Order: sequence, then structure tokens, then C-alpha cells
Amino acid sequence: MNTETIRVHAESSRQADQSQNRKRTAAKRGTPTLTDRNKRNKQDKLAKRLMLPGIIVTAVITQIPFLGTLFYSFFNWNIMRPDLGMRFNGIGNFVTILEAPEFYTVLENTVILTVASLLICLVLGMFLALLLNRDFFGKGFLRTLIISPFFIMPAVSGVLWKNMIFNPMFGLLAWMFKSVGLPPVDLAANHPLSLVIYIVTWEWTPFFMLVLLAGLQSVPGEIIESSMLDGATRVQQFFHIIIPHLMRYIEVAVFLGLVFILSTFGEIYVATQGGPGYASTNLSYYVFREQIQNSQYGLASAIAVIIVILSVACMTLLFRTLRKQFGGTLA
Repeated sequence: MNTETIRVHAESSRQADQSQNRKRTAAKRGTPTLTDRNKRNKQDKLAKRLMLPGIIVTAVITQIPFLGTLFYSFFNWNIMRPDLGMRFNGIGNFVTILEAPEFYTVLENTVILTVASLLICLVLGMFLALLLNRDFFGKGFLRTLIISPFFIMPAVSGVLWKNMIFNPMFGLLAWMFKSVGLPPVDLAANHPLSLVIYIVTWEWTPFFMLVLLAGLQSVPGEIIESSMLDGATRVQQFFHIIIPHLMRYIEVAVFLGLVFILSTFGEIYVATQGGPGYASTNLSYYVFREQIQNSQYGLASAIAVIIVILSVACMTLLFRTLRKQFGGTLA
């Protein structure tokens, strides 16, 4: 072997050693090498390709009905008058809705129902989650009892509360009032929106409790112990450790609760029929009244479009406020 060959072999060996050293150093420092980055890029591209069919199916399922609703919102279409056909009306349906005084009553009902239900569910859900985060006898049985309303269908909940609890003749509340010499209260006739709020709150509090309980069980015990050693009280731990830790869970609970409570329909249909008048009608039930009871498909489609716009605006405002209030906790 001549000198040049020995030199080439030595140089190759030195480069191989340097490459191995760089990999070891990168592994120790946690810095990805070029090979790791290429592998990660390939995995990311593969993951995006695998997600693509799901994204397309989701977009088709969710957006085509909305585009259809948006299309019909620009037409006058009374299904009981097929002789008139579909007539293009531009933004006339939206103007008609915004000029109708009952629309603002319905909008106010929707805001009151949604905000009151979310606040009560959040407070009660937090209280129950803190209770069930402790160890005591019968905890599993109590948790099952608390969760059970969440699995009852909305229409069944409406029948249960309207007839068994709040019926002024033979309901449980009427019996309690009569037992103490007071006249029974017909909640469905005098305070129909309150009745709907009770039903919705009863249904959705278990969901809030489950989400917040999952968050409570993920609070690191070391932080709680450290705060106790520093002399923090239970109240200080709750507001300075537990609440910031739960913000992501609160965001998820409020987001899903907002979406589902805005679309409340079955409870209103069974318990109050949206009345008396429009006293317990929310936007979802308003769509039903215009589309099914009045056969005005164009107006109902315009109301549905307004609901989507208001929902997106409310959620955007809510989460911007939460992120502004709690900074990087939710980012």
C-alpha cells in the first residue's frame, strides 16, 4: 500500500469519526441532525397526506349544507305555494328579519339562555369537580348519578322537568309548595325561559364537571405541596395554581357548551313550544317556526346564516378576551 492510499484511508476514517462525533454531540444536546430533520419532514408530509381525506370529507359534510343554506337565503320560497316558485330576493330576507321586532326578542332570549346556562354550568361543574377530586366512600356511585343527566335525550329531559317537576297540578314542586301552604307556580306559563335554563343547566353541568375533573386530576402534586410549604392557603392555591392550570379545560368546556347550548331545540319544543308568544324562543327554534310552521324556507335560511355569523363572532370575542386576560396560558 503506497503513501497516497494510506492518506486517503486516514482521511476517510477521520471524516467518519467526525460524523459520528457530531451525531453523538447532537444526541447529547437534543439538537436534530440533518438526517433527523429529513426524516421528520418526511413524516410530516406523510401525516398531512394521511389527514387529507379526512379534511376533504369534513369540509364536504360541513360546508356543502352551509353553502346550500346561504343560497336559499337569497330567495323567497314558500313551500306551501309551489305556484310562486323560488324568486330571487337579494338581501331582502335579511332586511325583513332585522326589521321584525320579534327577532330582537328572540336574540335577547338566546343571549340570556346561553350566558346564564354557561355561567351556571361552569360554577356548578367546578364545584362538583372539586368535590369528586377528593377520596370518600361512595365516590364512584355519586359520580355515576351526577353524570347520568348528560346521557338523557333533550326531549325526555323536557318532558321530565315539565310534567314531573314543574307541573302546577301534580308536579313535585307543586306538592312542595302545597305542603307549606303556598300556591303552586306555573313556571312554563309565567317564566318559560327560566324553565328552559333549568333543563339545559341540568343536562350540561355533568359535561362541565367531567372536563374540569380531568383538568384537576392533571394538576402536578409537587406544585401543590410546594405552595403549602410556602404557606399558601386553599383559596390562594385555587386562584393562583388551579385556575390557571384549568384554563385550557375551561376553554374546551365553554367552547363545546356554547356550540351546543346555542342550538338548543328539543327542550324548548317539548317544554314550552317557544311561547307564550316568543317568550322562550331562541334562534334555533325561530328557524323551526319560520321553516316548518310558516313554510318560509328563504327566511329560515337567512336566520340560519345569521346564527352562524353570530356564533363565530361570539366565540372569537370570547376566546380573544380569555387569551388577553390570561396571556400565554392559553396560547
